[in-house]
Amino acid sequence: MNGGLTPAAKLGEPFGPGHFTRTLIDPDVGCAAATPIARAGAVEYPDMKEVVILVGMQGAGKTDYCRTALPGHTRVSQDEGPREFRSLQNHFRELLAAGVERIVVDRINHLRRQRQSFADMARPRGYRVRIVYFDVPRSVCEERILQRKGHPTLGADKMAEAIGHYEDVLEKPTADECDELVVLREHS
Repeated sequence: MNGGLTPAAKLGEPFGPGHFTRTLIDPDVGCAAATPIARAGAVEYPDMKEVVILVGMQGAGKTDYCRTALPGHTRVSQDEGPREFRSLQNHFRELLAAGVERIVVDRINHLRRQRQSFADMARPRGYRVRIVYFDVPRSVCEERILQRKGHPTLGADKMAEAIGHYEDVLEKPTADECDELVVLREHS
């Protein structure tokens, strides 16, 4: 399953600076896979075009994950712009049309229909869709947000409202939304 790559760690073992545990969900059976997976939570498929859709609360570590685990992916983020969802979708569509092979959508992506919009644009162009869901305790996210300096979209003054909204409306991702669902659980 891992395309000949050496696994960095086995499922259920802690990895990375945030001490995450990874679980790979098999979309065909809807349950956790019992096989090792490579590099930062997922298998690499070097000959395939890929879109990675990140899902997680503000402060969960999504952007750090992009930098450390997905350095070869072109990042689409509302933090850096465009800020409006429709404009972000247009930017994503332009990257697909330009043939960018590896794209990561770095935003909270808390609603299924939002995730589905990215997947629906990517699949007809031959992209494999992976969702990485950050299951991180609220207290950890709040602490990280309070430590941020000059974040472009979320200051400490709006933290409680933003996280509360995320928790109220989150539609957790499911294996039927993608080709691969990876759940990263933070150890506090």
